[in-house]
Amino acid sequence: MLGMDLGELGLSPLLVGLREGEIGDLLNLAISQEYGSGEIVVEEGTPGDTMYMVLSGSVSVQKSVEAEESVHLATLGKFGDFFGEMVFVDVMPRSATVRACSKCRLLAFHLDGLKAFFNDHHDAHLAIVLNIARELSKRLRDADEVIVGLRSGERGG
Repeated sequence: MLGMDLGELGLSPLLVGLREGEIGDLLNLAISQEYGSGEIVVEEGTPGDTMYMVLSGSVSVQKSVEAEESVHLATLGKFGDFFGEMVFVDVMPRSATVRACSKCRLLAFHLDGLKAFFNDHHDAHLAIVLNIARELSKRLRDADEVIVGLRSGERGG
């Protein structure tokens, strides 16, 4: 089970509300992966079938704007931060590139394994979907603030 403390892992914004047994079953599906600084974890425009949770280190979320340019959207570096959750919502390609900022260790959850887990753990499924919705709502609010700041700067300049 990857040598994880289930109580600590339960503090992840993704897993809040899950019981230890559910977290343990979920961890049995997870694959621990390590990335070196600068390595790409997921690439914008590619198909996605995996969600990730940060165990250590940090990753940068970047969106392409031109051939060789990208805009930094976020840094995820708190234990339990997660990304790639949009694989639950749509079948569109990855919306951004995620790159390791430093050496990092991630848990990878493949969509097929999660679907099987959800079939056996209906309450956990609901809790995870609500946790994802809360995080997406928070990210949207943060993006709204950035947009307002950009628009205010346009008028002030």
